[in-house]
Amino acid sequence: MRKSMTDKAHTKTQEDADPNTPPAKRAPHQSGKTDQLKDKEKDAENRQEALIDEGVEETFPASDPVSAKRIT
Repeated sequence: MRKSMTDKAHTKTQEDADPNTPPAKRAPHQSGKTDQLKDKEKDAENRQEALIDEGVEETFPASDPVSAKRIT
């Protein structure tokens, strides 16, 4: 006898094809920072510091405000 799709699905394809499968599943809770770029945060801070340092070097000793731009 053939199993109905409402019984326990054996494969991902069968589970996806089942009309009783919910449209979304709950993601497991993650503790801490959930940002995908969390590993790159330190590099971003270092880059920002480099931009500010270059801006200071280019405008010093002028009275113009520091303008951070691309590193050349």
